[in-house]
Amino acid sequence: MVTKKIVAIYNLRKSKRVLRQVHRLYRRKSKTLDTPTKEKLESHLTSLQLAIQKKEADTANRIAHQLENTARKLMPKTAWDKTRDFLGAILFALVVAIAIRQMWFEFYTIPSGSMRPTLKEEDYLVVSKTHFGLNVPLQTSHFYFDPTLVQRGSIVVWTGENMDIPDSDTTYFYLFPGKKQFVKRLIGKPGDILYFYGGEIYGINSQGKDLDMLRNPSWFKSLEHIPFIRFDGKAETASTPTNGIFTPVVFNQMNIPVAKLSLNSIGGINGEMLRQRNRPLLSNYSDLWGFKNFAMARLLTPEQVGKIYPDAVKNLDSGILYLELLHHPTLQGAQVVRDEYNRLRPDLAYSSSLIPLQQEEINTVADHMLTCRFIVSNGLAYRMGWNPKELASYLPRMSDVPDGTYEFQDGKAYKILWGGIAKELPSDHPLYNKNPKQVQLLYNLGIEFLNQYSPVSKMQRAHPSRYAYFRNGDLYLLGAPILKKDNPALILFLKSEYQKQSMSTSVHPYSPFDDTGPPLDKEGKIDVEFIRKYGVAVPEKTYLVLGDNHAMSADSRQFGFVPEDNLKGGVSFLFWPPGPRWGQLPQPSHSFLTFPNLFVWGGVILIFVGVSFYYRRKLSQPLKF
Repeated sequence: MVTKKIVAIYNLRKSKRVLRQVHRLYRRKSKTLDTPTKEKLESHLTSLQLAIQKKEADTANRIAHQLENTARKLMPKTAWDKTRDFLGAILFALVVAIAIRQMWFEFYTIPSGSMRPTLKEEDYLVVSKTHFGLNVPLQTSHFYFDPTLVQRGSIVVWTGENMDIPDSDTTYFYLFPGKKQFVKRLIGKPGDILYFYGGEIYGINSQGKDLDMLRNPSWFKSLEHIPFIRFDGKAETASTPTNGIFTPVVFNQMNIPVAKLSLNSIGGINGEMLRQRNRPLLSNYSDLWGFKNFAMARLLTPEQVGKIYPDAVKNLDSGILYLELLHHPTLQGAQVVRDEYNRLRPDLAYSSSLIPLQQEEINTVADHMLTCRFIVSNGLAYRMGWNPKELASYLPRMSDVPDGTYEFQDGKAYKILWGGIAKELPSDHPLYNKNPKQVQLLYNLGIEFLNQYSPVSKMQRAHPSRYAYFRNGDLYLLGAPILKKDNPALILFLKSEYQKQSMSTSVHPYSPFDDTGPPLDKEGKIDVEFIRKYGVAVPEKTYLVLGDNHAMSADSRQFGFVPEDNLKGGVSFLFWPPGPRWGQLPQPSHSFLTFPNLFVWGGVILIFVGVSFYYRRKLSQPLKF
C-alpha cells in the first residue's frame, strides 16, 4: 500500500515568503554553486516572481513547492546556516519585543494584593507605555516626558531602579538584568503638600490650590488612606552597639529622616525632631502629616486585656471583645526595647486606649471584613504565596473551613477558582460565622495569617496592619463607621480619654484619641497654612504613590517618592478575569491625542506601511542575482 504525502497549499502570501527566503539563501550561497545549478534556481525564482505578480495563486503554489524542493537539494542548509538563522530570528524578535514592551505596551500580571479591590492577585492588564512620555528601552530615563499628562488618581507603572526597595532585581527575557516594575495609584505630584485625615487625603498644589480631586471622584471615595505603615517607620541605628544598645536611632517615614532618639551619658533618652528640607520644624512626632488622626488597632479578649492591661480592667465596662488603640506616637517617655532584628534600641512611646465591644459592634466589624487572599489546607490557614511547610508551627487553625483559596472584601467572602476568578460564598458558609473568636482571628491575623500577630503584649513588634480613625465624629475600622458619634460606648470612651489627659504629667503626657476635624477653615475651605505646616511635601521631579489596599501595600510610605525617570506608563485595561471589574479601571480618563501616543502609534503605522511598500516595490522589480 502506497501512502500519498499530503502537500500544503500555499496562498500568495506564503508563496511570497518562500520567494524571499530562497532568494536570500541563493544570494548567500551563489558563489559556491556551479553554472547549471545557478541557472536552474534563477529560472524557478523568476517564474515564481512572475506568477505572484500576475496573482496566479495556483501557479505560484506549484512553483513555490518546486523551488523549496530544489533549494533543499541544491542548497542544503549547514549547521552554521541553521544556527545563524535561528540566532538572527531570536535577536530580531528580542529587539522588537523590547521596543514594544518598553515604548508601546505590554501585558502585566498582578502578583500581590496591594491594589485590591481595584486590582487583585492573578489579574492580567494591558499597560500603555505612552501615557506620559517616550521611554528609553532598558534604561531608567525618557526620550521625552510631559509632566502635565501625569494625573493624580491614575494607576501608574514604574520601575524600582535606584530606589530603596528590597528584592527588586529581575531579568528581562532571561538575559537582561533589570528592576521589577510596580503598580500603584499616583497621589501626589511635584510641589504638592498632602495631609491625612479620616482615611482621606487633603492637599494643595504648588500654587496653594485645593486638590479636591483626591477626595471627590468615585475611585477615591471607595478607598481609605493611612499615612504610615508602622509608627516607627524604618528605624536606622548605628552599625555597632554602645554598651549593648544601638544608639542613636533615626526614624524614617516616607524614606525621610523625621526624628532621632539617642542614649545620653547618664542612661536617659534624648529625642529630637529633624528638620525636613524646606519644611517647618515640628515639635511633636504625631504632628507628622496627620499621624495623630490615626491609631493602630487590635481586638482583645477579656483575658488578654487582663494580662496586657491589668490596671485598666477595673475602670472598663464589660465587653465581649475590646478594641485596643495605640495612638499619638511621641519621643517623650521613650524606652529601650528589643526590636524585630534583635537589637536593643530606644523606641517611641505611645498612648493606648481600650473600647469594650458588644456583639452588635462585632457584627459590624465582620460585615466589613477585609483580608489578604489566603489558603486553607488541612485546617491550617496561610497567606497565598507563602510556604506552609516553613511556617507550619505559626499558622492559625480554621478547622471548620473547607480546603480552598479564599478572600474577604468589604465583608463578602469569596472562593478563588482557576485563573483568579472569584465566586461569592453563600451566607451559610463557615467563613461567615460571626462568633467573637473567628472575628478576632480574621481581624488580627487576616493580613499576615501568622500567630505571631496574636495579642501578647502592649509593645510587641508583630502588630497587625489594622488602623482606626475618626471621620465626622464616627470611629472607623476597615473603612466603615463601627461606632457612630451618638453611640454611648463612644461617648463614654471620649469622656475617659480626657480624664486620662487631665491626670497625666508633663513627663508622661497623655494625648486623647479624638476627632480633631478635617484641615478646613471656618468657611469649609482648605486650610492652606495648616497644610503647609503639617503636610508632607512632594519634592521636585518625584511623585507620591500609594496602594489602594493600604494594609498590604509597600509604597511611598516605605520607600519614599518615585523619581520622574522611573515612571514607565499607566494601566489601560483589565482583560482577565471576566466579571464586573473587567475593562476600564476606576481612574481619570487619559486622552489618546497626546504627543507620545501619536508619535509611537504613528511610527508603528509608518513602519508597517513602509515595509509593505518596500516589499511590494521589490516584488515588482527584477530579482537581483
